[in-house]
Amino acid sequence: MARPSLAPSVEDLVRDACRGAAGPLRELLLRRGGLPGPRPNLKLAEATAQALVSGGDEGRRLIEEMRAMGDNEAPAGSAFPIFPMVGVLGLGVVAARAQDEDHLKVALRALHDHADDGRREVRDAVVAALGLALKAQPLRTLEGLEGWSDGYFHAELMLQALSDPSMTQHLQDVRLPLVRVQEAFALAAGAPRAHQRTHGYRALLRTMSGAIATLGTRFPHPVAQWVEEHAQVATKDLLAVLNTSLDQLSSGGLRRGDAQSMHEALDAAVPPPRDPRWDVGPTRGRGKKARRKGRQG
Repeated sequence: MARPSLAPSVEDLVRDACRGAAGPLRELLLRRGGLPGPRPNLKLAEATAQALVSGGDEGRRLIEEMRAMGDNEAPAGSAFPIFPMVGVLGLGVVAARAQDEDHLKVALRALHDHADDGRREVRDAVVAALGLALKAQPLRTLEGLEGWSDGYFHAELMLQALSDPSMTQHLQDVRLPLVRVQEAFALAAGAPRAHQRTHGYRALLRTMSGAIATLGTRFPHPVAQWVEEHAQVATKDLLAVLNTSLDQLSSGGLRRGDAQSMHEALDAAVPPPRDPRWDVGPTRGRGKKARRKGRQG
């Protein structure tokens, strides 16, 4: 017979923390939070956030205290960002449990403030928090995400949350998710040349292709129509995004008719060469080969 565990549960530690003895909870988070490292313990952070939100005023005060920890108190590359991660996930729990639209929007606005945090772990927690809200209240959360495409990182984290296949299972209609994708698409389409070299812009493009493919797996025909329409106004970078999405959908079993119409729309959107006389076809590797041949000659 297995011995019963004598270690206190997260709920027990949170209860003690809400009574003024927060030390053991903090020690657990630092010891088992998975930081520093590439895989923070999101499961532990979420369980702690859930218990703290359920802990009344004192629990929420502790969440706010953790969420407010900046780079000085919880620097990247240390174990301490687990605390703001718990705080950010607490906002996701509040949003998921919100009984009315106003409380949900307040939580989402607070999450928005963390979307451009310089610590990767905190940004990951924003995505996880959005996932909690989207799974619990998909339509109201999608409505509350209007305005998240006011920055590259904000839009990218929103699309990361929309890229989770488990989230799309809760959707009955793809129109509102595609509105959010459209807003991110417009942000990228209008990016100045200087912005196109930034990490945020490039991350947004990478994530957008995955979000389109995830939604297309769940709603293939309307997403195929959306791609066809937006191919006509896509920049070169966004055409590459749409082609990547099509590749992902095709490998996932997209219906032949939808795949064909998307291929045709994307091919038609490729601009012709400025002077057809200089259209020499694919040029990848031509320069290196020509130089090597010249040296050998």
